[in-house]
Amino acid sequence: MKKIVVHDYAGHPFTFSFSKILAKKYKVYHLFFANDPGPKSDLNKGKNKNLSILGIGKTISYNKNNLFLRFFKDIQYGIEVKKKINIIKPDIVISANCPTFAQQSILSATKENNSKFIMWIQDFYSIAVHQTLKKKFSFFSFFISFLFTILEKKQINFSDHLITISKDFNKTLLKWGVDKKKITFIPNWGNLDQIKVGKKDYHFLKKNNLSKDKLRIVYSGTLALKHNPDLIVSIAKENLDMELLITAGGSGFDSLKKRKDLPPNIKLLPLQPFQIFNKVLNSADFFLAMLNKEASKFSVPSKILNYLCVGKPIILSAPLTNLSSKVIFDAKAGKTFDPTDFNKLNNFIKLLKNNNKRRLQMANNGRLYAKTNFNLKKVSIKFVNIFNKI
Repeated sequence: MKKIVVHDYAGHPFTFSFSKILAKKYKVYHLFFANDPGPKSDLNKGKNKNLSILGIGKTISYNKNNLFLRFFKDIQYGIEVKKKINIIKPDIVISANCPTFAQQSILSATKENNSKFIMWIQDFYSIAVHQTLKKKFSFFSFFISFLFTILEKKQINFSDHLITISKDFNKTLLKWGVDKKKITFIPNWGNLDQIKVGKKDYHFLKKNNLSKDKLRIVYSGTLALKHNPDLIVSIAKENLDMELLITAGGSGFDSLKKRKDLPPNIKLLPLQPFQIFNKVLNSADFFLAMLNKEASKFSVPSKILNYLCVGKPIILSAPLTNLSSKVIFDAKAGKTFDPTDFNKLNNFIKLLKNNNKRRLQMANNGRLYAKTNFNLKKVSIKFVNIFNKI
């Protein structure tokens, strides 16, 4: 039986569901960064004789706001993953959401063990680093981001295959001289098997001091440098008859907690365990997602995929060219607004507040899109075809 390492630095639920499917045919080792503060899957539901779940870097303290210390921690984490790969000696390694320095160690381990390496490109780390450093260090950001670009291109060239979640990513790879035969586009999916449509859980509402009667906008997931927390404040001020539940983590979330002028209709909760994720999502009447213009070049907000599973209208503030915008348009499950166009976004919220029929139509459209497109068996077949190819 072939041994496969699925390394997902972030530990996303949808990636873990993929590992569980693969474990029906292969011996799978699911690796993730145990100290990453982002949303995690319910790992207790994945026990299987062919599936080993390994949290890496449990003693590595991490602060995403200290960029240079973060780079050193990435190296430390990558060394720990490399040690684990050297013990497992897998046939194939799939690595996703991984910082560049850590990825370098992982790629090195695959070459030492004659393993095949598949880079699952969820974003372009070098572009993200450039956009982040440009705001803080101006001219000097060029030299640092240049190093990251060289490393990322090197890792892409040494990969046996590349999986992209957006066709826009393919364009970047082709500009970098990558053979298109080496690239497979496989869009991400929501956790349709675990996220169910349900009524609002009044025990959850009461426990968290949420209204039983007000309409509610929910934002769930990472709220960081590539998002705009000021948009949340603006929406709240213009819609005092609504609640905004922000259950999140990241620098943007921290900035909201520190604000002295935070409107009283904004309710802040830390990221909730995946075991009660259904209760969080089903407390919504609308969902909110966002991505600033710069981040749209290297990122796709995957939270909208779980939003679709629940079936509630989605309000997205992001460039219209981003894949998430195209998904919402195709699903007819909400609407996308340019990050600079708050007035149109707010008018849409007011329209939905007073049009229950339209809200219900968008909700049904979203759930139908999820049922039609989030088929894990079909996804796994695409991956198996890649395994056979390499």
